[in-house]
Amino acid sequence: MSLIRLALASSLVLGLTACGGGGIGNILGPIGGAAAQCDPGTQVQIASPTPGQTGVSGNIGQIVIVANGDTNTLYNTSNQWYVTLTPQYGGSSIQGGNLTPFDGRNLNHPYTSDYYYASSIGQLPSGTTWTAYLNEQNANCAPVPLNSFST
Repeated sequence: MSLIRLALASSLVLGLTACGGGGIGNILGPIGGAAAQCDPGTQVQIASPTPGQTGVSGNIGQIVIVANGDTNTLYNTSNQWYVTLTPQYGGSSIQGGNLTPFDGRNLNHPYTSDYYYASSIGQLPSGTTWTAYLNEQNANCAPVPLNSFST
């Protein structure tokens, strides 16, 4: 009888891994220490430099993000979030400072209700494509991928 139970359990696990396109972690939640993605509670993207921009000066000083609205987790806890830049072809990531409110009147307005935040950033090497990620401090979650730009 226990052999039948083992066979049924094995079939169930194989069936779960075959559906969903991503394994049982997508069905049952994070497995093996994989963290769920951080949740700012709204749509976000980089605003400056603009997504896909090339030839960005290495001494930009900050990354500005734009969020959709002010009734969300990011708005209520913005000082607990920061931007990290990761080079596309390997190398060390660069962590920015905590987000601070930013006057984005002269920037792109992708949402109905735009709220801007800046994360200070050090000097960036030229000739690199960077992907920006939004991270939440002291949270066990995966960073939110934003957009890329090149220096």
